[in-house]
Amino acid sequence: MSKLICVTPRLLTENHVEKQFINTRYLKHLTNAGYNTIQINLDNPNPDDILHMCDAFLMTGGTDVDPIHFGEANEGLSKGIDQRLDKLDQQITQYAVKSKKPLLGICRGVQTINVFLGGSLHQDLGSLNESHQKIASGHVVHIKPHPLFNLPSTIEVNSYHHQAIKDVAPGLEVIGQHEDGTVEMVIHQTLPIFAVQWHPEIDGESPYSKMIFEAFFKLIEQT
Repeated sequence: MSKLICVTPRLLTENHVEKQFINTRYLKHLTNAGYNTIQINLDNPNPDDILHMCDAFLMTGGTDVDPIHFGEANEGLSKGIDQRLDKLDQQITQYAVKSKKPLLGICRGVQTINVFLGGSLHQDLGSLNESHQKIASGHVVHIKPHPLFNLPSTIEVNSYHHQAIKDVAPGLEVIGQHEDGTVEMVIHQTLPIFAVQWHPEIDGESPYSKMIFEAFFKLIEQT
């Protein structure tokens, strides 16, 4: 039986109607590798019943995390906050820790994993005169060697974010940083959890994107 990867939704409102959705670019990597996928919807009354069905989790990109979760006030720097999204990402992170099931976080996903494991975020890199937004390619990330990955010491990726990891959560190890020091990739020291700040699902044919998803699949097959 194919393993089931559960994926977090994002929100879109059209004609005053809210919709939950997943960008197909995430799903293609998973289904092309032979995995079944399912969207985890918001506000399930018994979330553990849903999470129990999942063999692994993909936490997707999206809007900002409410800084209340890392002890700060939002003075307008954090945008598009939705407590339902934060709650779901928190439930998944905590369940992945408890169950020791694989979890891959992308963009917002690296931020929520870090926050809900006890770390904090820069609410807006722009306020530090740094720009990581709307960069389609050429964003340089320096990679620390790790046995799970076959990434070279320097890679070039995309970048579409303005929040980023500030204080790294206990248990997470930084293995990728931009030239300005911004954390771009972390992995848990003992659990099958890792996350990247860029969007590997966008550059589907990039060898670095393939390596990220292949590492995720390796964790899935090992559990």
